[in-house]
Formats: sequence, structure tokens, C-alpha cells
Amino acid sequence: EYARGVLIFSIVVFVLFFIGSGVLNRLISSSISLPVQNMLDTVKEIKKGNYDARVEVVSNDESGVLGDATNKMIKGLKERELLRDTFGRYVAPEVRDEILSGRIPLDGELREVTVLFADLRGFTPLTESNDPKLVAKILNKYFEEMSTAIHEHSGLILQFLGDEIYAVFGAPVYKSNHPCLAFDAALSMEKKLIALNGYFDGIGWPRLSNGIGIHTGNVVAGNIGSPDRLSYLLVGDTVNIASRLQSLTRELNAQIIISSQTYDRLRKEQLENITVKQSLAVDIPGKKNKVNIYSIG
Repeated sequence: EYARGVLIFSIVVFVLFFIGSGVLNRLISSSISLPVQNMLDTVKEIKKGNYDARVEVVSNDESGVLGDATNKMIKGLKERELLRDTFGRYVAPEVRDEILSGRIPLDGELREVTVLFADLRGFTPLTESNDPKLVAKILNKYFEEMSTAIHEHSGLILQFLGDEIYAVFGAPVYKSNHPCLAFDAALSMEKKLIALNGYFDGIGWPRLSNGIGIHTGNVVAGNIGSPDRLSYLLVGDTVNIASRLQSLTRELNAQIIISSQTYDRLRKEQLENITVKQSLAVDIPGKKNKVNIYSIG
């Protein structure tokens, strides 16, 4: 009888052990497979472009640490994508991608570029005689069209200065035909402004006019500023001359003024069907020698 009892007890213990082992194995398997599946599902969402997806962290063990690290990585990817998207609004996609790839030196280099300045004429009276919200809408629409023209010709907008646009061609991504690109961008800007004024006429908004100055020369280009705030900037007389040529558009009643340094690099076909006025030599503040210019329009 005693032996029989021991046998039954042993069988019960074995059965309970077998059942318990199975349950334990399933629990362990579940504790591993569920977090892994959660991560796989999250990765699939990231591949779809959903950077708001997150791994569900429910423990402090290795899977929890891995999940937390994955979430931090996703946050970094989202921030980079946001930077990429935001930067892409100001430069052409190929320029943006070159900069973000780290293949372009931004610590300062001597570079030949073509600088373009565009400024609205009579904009101060317009701001004083119209509702501020309307003024903002007009400016945004104008900048949208002008930016498109610049981006389409591989230009980089460095700054919006009030109602003025400051752009560069040939940096940070070098283009050997940067004078041609800047000139074509200026012509495109004028065409877009004509179309924009037609749109403004239809909705009762005031018309706009602008002047564009273009000059080609050497600059120091790179990230310049304080340790906590850097901007990609150009330093040199080339910038000052381009800005001065833009100011001369008012004095000479021209739409576009380019320096001889830019004009001499243009292709003949670019000047077909365009009225170019005779070259003039003008004084530029801070420059000993006069600058030869051509006016268009």
C-alpha cells in the first residue's frame, strides 16, 4: 500500500512538473517573442514612413532596454527627416541631400559663385496701406514663386531679408555654369512675377514689382556665427557688389542688372530675344575701380 502511494505521488509530481514546464516554457517564449514581434511591427511602420511609431516598453529587462534604445533611434530618425524636409523647402533637393550627406565642406573655403539679390519696390507704402495679414499673404505668395524659380536652377536661398531675397549659385554644391543658372533664374523670376500679378489682379490684391542684381566673383563660404548658432554665409566684395547692383535697378529703371563678370560667362542663346542695354561703368562704395554693368528690361 505504501509503495502504491509513493508511485501515485510520483506520477502526480511528474505530471505537475510536465504541465508546469510547458506553461513556464510558453511564458518564457511569450516574454521573448511578443517584444520581438512588437519591434518588427514598429520597424515595418518606419519603413512606411511613419516616424511616430514606437516600441511598447513593458519591462526593465533586456527586451525593455532594447525597446527604449529603438525608440530613441526612431526619434533621431524623425528629427533628421524633419530637418531634411525643412531644409528642402529652401534649397533644391539635390543641394539639400549633398549638405546632409556630409560630403560638402562647411568649415570655410574660397569659392567662385554668382550672387543674386532681389528686392520688392515700393513695398513700404504697401505695408502701411494694407492689413498686416494681407501683407503676410502677399509676401508668402511672392516668396513661394521666387523660391521655386531659384530652386529650379540649383540656387540656394541664404536669407529672406524683409522683402529682399539673398541667394547664391555655385555653392555649397559647385556648378561650373553658375552665372548661367543665376541669369536664367532671374528671367524665370520675372516671368513668374508677371503671372503672379495676373493672379493678384483677379483677386483684388495689389501688384508687385522688383529689381534683381547679379554678380559673379570669389567669396569665402562656410558655416559662420557663434558656437550656438551657425549659418551658411558668404563673405567678400562679391556679395556687396551684387547688393549694390540690385539697388541700382531703381536708379536706372531696370528689372535686372548684371555685372560684366556675369555677362561675359553667359551663353549666346541666353541673350536671344532679350533687350540688353549698353554697358555702363558705375561706382561701388568701398571699391576703387568702377564695375561694368548691363541692364535688362
